[in-house]
Amino acid sequence: MMLDPKKRRQHVNGPMVHKDIRSETTHTPTETLESLHVETEGQGDQQHAAKHQDTDLFREPFSVRRVRKSQGNKLTAMLQVRNERGRYLEEVLDDLSEFVDEIVIVDDASTDGTPDLCRAYPKVVRLEVLEKPLFAEEWRLRNALWQAAAGTSPDWLLSVDADELYSTEAKKAIRALINQDHADWIAFRFYDMWGGRTHYREDELWGLHRRHTASLVRYMPGYPYFYPQQNHHVPRLPLPCTVLPGISTELKVQHLGWAGSLEDRVRKYLRYKRIDPHGEWGSLEHYESILDPEPRLIPWKEEQ
Repeated sequence: MMLDPKKRRQHVNGPMVHKDIRSETTHTPTETLESLHVETEGQGDQQHAAKHQDTDLFREPFSVRRVRKSQGNKLTAMLQVRNERGRYLEEVLDDLSEFVDEIVIVDDASTDGTPDLCRAYPKVVRLEVLEKPLFAEEWRLRNALWQAAAGTSPDWLLSVDADELYSTEAKKAIRALINQDHADWIAFRFYDMWGGRTHYREDELWGLHRRHTASLVRYMPGYPYFYPQQNHHVPRLPLPCTVLPGISTELKVQHLGWAGSLEDRVRKYLRYKRIDPHGEWGSLEHYESILDPEPRLIPWKEEQ
């Protein structure tokens, strides 16, 4: 069955297919992912004319058909890390090693031996260690990671933070999600675990799981990728990805960044206030809520 590629969104066996990563999603009747074919603007034998611009953001025209494959796609995870020993990185790398093909890491000038931990994993095919940290200029760090990962000739890139774990269901589904030739990004539901792994936080300021977050994207050589020049809260995928067709799923990811002790959360609060004292990149109200002594917590269930 052929779906109209000009329709804003389509439902695909649970996930949503739509043109804009920022769109709200609704549920409609389904058809299986395996039976779905969507023609995307840019496909076909017609050559597209494009003016060459002398800039780092644009390159020669490319063929979308050439890079969209329905089988044999290589999945590469990419992480930026800094002083992650003794936290969650080892567990994250163990987990990723089970379901991705390669891992690319940029270490942001760690001082605790984090690079040595990364080198112990055979699937880490590229590790770049920065001499000076870029954490205060996050868009530069994101760009350095993207360039490092793109240099390994990936088919798909999974943007992972050093404190994120994909659910068993997500790991089982990910190959079917990438081995198709119509959608170019995949979004998941991320849950902010709080004070442990049994509960996540949900209130008016903490609702990451109520929307979809794209973390998996098809890499297309020659496509103009770039990040917004923000020092903090930079999106994990380049902005031009938002205009490509994608799939939003109900598959879950645990974010463990707030799962530690109160002391750990206070340290993160102080770091945010130091980097963004006037709320230029984020919400000051949200920062202050980190210290809420009685947050609303919901029991975690891995299954949907």
